[in-house]
Amino acid sequence: MTMTWVICGAGKGVGKTHLAQNLCALLPRSVYAKHGHGKRDPHKPANYFTNAKALATFLDGCAESYDHVVVESNALARRNKGDVIVFLNGMPGQTDVRADVRKLRGNAHVKIGPSATKREWRAALKGKVRDRRLREEVCAAFEKQRRYLAGGLAVRSKVWFVRDGAHVFGPGLARLLRGVDRHGTLRQATRVEQISYRHAWEEIRAAEKRLGRHLILRQAGGVGGGRSELSPEGGRLMELFDRVNAEVADFADARFARYVDGEEHGRHEHDDSA
Repeated sequence: MTMTWVICGAGKGVGKTHLAQNLCALLPRSVYAKHGHGKRDPHKPANYFTNAKALATFLDGCAESYDHVVVESNALARRNKGDVIVFLNGMPGQTDVRADVRKLRGNAHVKIGPSATKREWRAALKGKVRDRRLREEVCAAFEKQRRYLAGGLAVRSKVWFVRDGAHVFGPGLARLLRGVDRHGTLRQATRVEQISYRHAWEEIRAAEKRLGRHLILRQAGGVGGGRSELSPEGGRLMELFDRVNAEVADFADARFARYVDGEEHGRHEHDDSA
């Protein structure tokens, strides 16, 4: 059964998208979606919905393909829809707080703010996430978000592969290949990612030309239609990207925390000696 995680927050800039994407990186067989307003920025993640009906249709279609769906949606949280609702507190001094903040906070299973503790998060997740190690990894992601909301600095990282100085592979293409691997067709992957088939195919062909290798293999259609699958090289490249991307993010977080904690320790020592 697919578990739905709903991320909501007190206002803009609290890191809803960042936390949702971090959770997707941790949760097995997961997909991200966002419920918002206005047109989707082509540089933003796909699965962007501007009305509740379209989002509901997408969620219904995820049942057979995913174990976890992470949705950035204040509307779903307000209606108390979701297996795990996560509320992000406002940042210190924030003035653009939503009018429905009390409702969102009250419906949340997990609240991330200055006074939140891992013990509370573990208790909220215990009956929902059976894997203890996964619960701890999710709580670690919550803790990083709590530190960010406390007003401190945070670090972000982005990885892409280049050849002869030219971009050949990055997060967008990795998501597309992952979609082909999950759904068995490039067309279905583009529907889930909400990008045009032509654009996706041009991106893949350009990458294949620069890399000098096929990333996907296409099979001619029959009664059931054509199919696509990752080539051995495409599968290895996607796995390599995911591994490097995760390791770089972990390294950046650990090194940044080390520097920040060191500065805080030095500041406290200076204050105590004054």
